[in-house]
Amino acid sequence: MSFLNPFFLIALGAALVPVVLHLVRKVQAKKVQFPSLMFLQATPHERVRKRRLRDVLLMATRAFLLLLLALVFARPFVPDEAVPFLSGEENESVVLLVDRSMSMQYADRFGEARQAALDRLEGAARGDEFAVVAFADDVQQLTALGDDPAIHQQVLQNLEPSYRPTDFYNALRRAEEILADARHERRTVVLVSDLQRNAWVGAFENWKLAREVAFEPIQVGDGTADNAALAEVTLTPQRRGADLAMRFDARVQAVGTRAAARPEASLVLEATTTATHTLAPLPTQTLTFQHRHDRAGRYQGALALAPDALPADDQYFVSYEMADRPALLFLDDGPRGSRRDAFFVGRAFDLGEESLYRFTAANRSRLTRAGLRDQAVVFLANVSTVTAGQVATLRQYVEDGGALVVSFGPNTNLGAFSTLLEDLGVGTVAARVSARASQGFDAIIGEVDLRHPVFSLFADAGSGVIFRPKFRQYVRLAPDSSAAVLGRYDSGDVFLAEQTVGRGRVLVYTSTFGPAWTDFPVQELYVPFLYQLTQHAVRRAEAQQQYTVGDAVALRGAPGTTWDVRTPDARVVKLDAEADGTAYFRDTEQPGHYQATDGRTAFPFAVNVDPVESDLAARDEAEAYAAVVPPTEDAPTDPAAASLASLEAEEARQKFWRVLLLFVLAVFAFETYYANRRVATS
Repeated sequence: MSFLNPFFLIALGAALVPVVLHLVRKVQAKKVQFPSLMFLQATPHERVRKRRLRDVLLMATRAFLLLLLALVFARPFVPDEAVPFLSGEENESVVLLVDRSMSMQYADRFGEARQAALDRLEGAARGDEFAVVAFADDVQQLTALGDDPAIHQQVLQNLEPSYRPTDFYNALRRAEEILADARHERRTVVLVSDLQRNAWVGAFENWKLAREVAFEPIQVGDGTADNAALAEVTLTPQRRGADLAMRFDARVQAVGTRAAARPEASLVLEATTTATHTLAPLPTQTLTFQHRHDRAGRYQGALALAPDALPADDQYFVSYEMADRPALLFLDDGPRGSRRDAFFVGRAFDLGEESLYRFTAANRSRLTRAGLRDQAVVFLANVSTVTAGQVATLRQYVEDGGALVVSFGPNTNLGAFSTLLEDLGVGTVAARVSARASQGFDAIIGEVDLRHPVFSLFADAGSGVIFRPKFRQYVRLAPDSSAAVLGRYDSGDVFLAEQTVGRGRVLVYTSTFGPAWTDFPVQELYVPFLYQLTQHAVRRAEAQQQYTVGDAVALRGAPGTTWDVRTPDARVVKLDAEADGTAYFRDTEQPGHYQATDGRTAFPFAVNVDPVESDLAARDEAEAYAAVVPPTEDAPTDPAAASLASLEAEEARQKFWRVLLLFVLAVFAFETYYANRRVATS
């Protein structure tokens, strides 16, 4: 038995009033004047006690009447789940959404969530059906809708939190889809979560649960957000001549009492602590580590904070390669002299001890496997021709991770180069174009992708700054559908195109690096363009070796390659490359260091948690309810109001108060009749 207005049960104490009145009431004898008392007989004491007992029924009737009135105002009802046959209500279909995102690893939040879900199962009525769904930014339905609680309990007991970020939208959409096939009319989504604030995306502005689906948010945790985290880490290689160093810049964000503490931060490389910092008592601060390397090579390590209640974001794993200055090989068959393409490019990169690259000029006789070994970028400029064997050598070089930049000139055999570019999937070249002959004036760069790394440097200078060079001649390239066109001349022909091949890339510049066809080499944009082009071609290793939990890692090699990927928990995952030589590793569910090998090369990389999960600020249950339930004039606006509305609906169906009120009237009629009769017979 439950009550809609239990406050009125206090009035049950009023039932004692008739008892008290009957106990303290004194019988007042009527005085009659008699001239003599000789004719009166004294009443024995025992008969007085017997007369008082005759009022017990009247006293009990009046006390019972007051008790019934208190119950009527308290509005009693029997909960549907206790006596389903009495309410006539059908069983319920429930989807249990259990949050397993990284923020649930804070303290014992996930343990609380698991227990809350188990309690919801144990409190269900016989015949209710449940489905268990675990979610983070992914959604996994662990059990189908069913009424066997043992299956759901077993799944919940084995469930563990993940390292992924939170996304409520996809989880709630999936729950609604599951309930579309439910057996029962009553359908409920139960969300068990810490209700992390930053996971309520803007999609909720245009989507709400169906009106026939109830929503029950259950918040776990005590609402605290005491956490320090490595929110952002950047790696910057420092090269000065033969000196090699890596700079680590990290932003540390602390919330709660952690902001007032002085946690220690350390840099660990190759299992050795190389430096430590004591942080200032600030909510947000930046710390910098710089480590000098005495040799080139691959390194792995981590930046670490003192452990707290959420240890997953107290480490940032790094995997990077320190290399000597990247080697650039420039192949040019043009005559030696100051107008040679190699002369202009070499002058741009020759900065003495401050040079960022090691530049070597040669002719096409260097086009051998040994000649291309250890070269970061190979420029194929104004080369007369390439043989079938050299085409195969260049393709293997690119597939293994090298970068090839192709340009043209007076010595170029277009037929041979068309074969090369077609084999690399870039496209075909068929003709040399004289801009003045075809359009009456020199060509200029008409369009570039300022978002691409090659041209991003020029975005702030205005779109017109890159258009100044004039091109008298260029080669017309018909790009492959899979190639990316990064820039075009004002004639519409391709200026710069790019294609990915295996682990490397090919860039095709359709004019000359020297002054034979263009005045570009004497323009102020020439050197910045060369450096941007080369930097993009080199593809800095440190930028490619840091990933976030859930990312897919592209492993590029030759078609048919088999990769072995060792995970942080020592598992080995085997992957076969697709037709284009790419294998995608998607099992990045755990932060830490990974190692991929294909039998010839090794590719180490690191995986870290998403820093957005470190912000533990949460919505309360009322805010979560309002975000999910469609607003109407008569709909509850928060979980408490929804619970009250449910109780009111149950009480309204049963209407016990009306039965009690009729009974009160009957008891009152009896009390009136009995009291009057007692007076008449007294």
